[in-house]
Amino acid sequence: MGGFITVAIAIIMMPWKILESTQGYIFTWLIGYSALLGPVAGILMVDYYLIRRTQLDVDELYKDSGKYSYSGGWNWVAVAAFVIGVAPNIPGFLNAAFPNAFPNVGTVFKELYAYAWFIGLFIAAVVYRIGMAGHVSSAQTQLRRA
Repeated sequence: MGGFITVAIAIIMMPWKILESTQGYIFTWLIGYSALLGPVAGILMVDYYLIRRTQLDVDELYKDSGKYSYSGGWNWVAVAAFVIGVAPNIPGFLNAAFPNAFPNVGTVFKELYAYAWFIGLFIAAVVYRIGMAGHVSSAQTQLRRA
């Protein structure tokens, strides 16, 4: 059943429209996709290097109620950082994907969209770091006890 759902979604997305021109492929699909991946990369880098200090407990990663489970499996600080990191790129994406429907997008949003990965990475990283400031990782706690 999952295969049929995937096929239906793929047809609805009309991938041949993306490949219709290089403009559509590069400026709509690739930059739009990078607008989503930049914030994810920012959150992961801050969490691994600044918060966890490169110390992960692999066994805890697979526990339902382990130290990485947060609130029902969701780290709401990370979700908020992701949404805030993606938000500045949305107007530029809408203009690139649907220029007739969104012709009056400001120049600043078009410029931000051209650097969507970097903008998203930076904003999400800063928001995540600030949001997680009160959370001390167990690796840091163990180091302080030693």
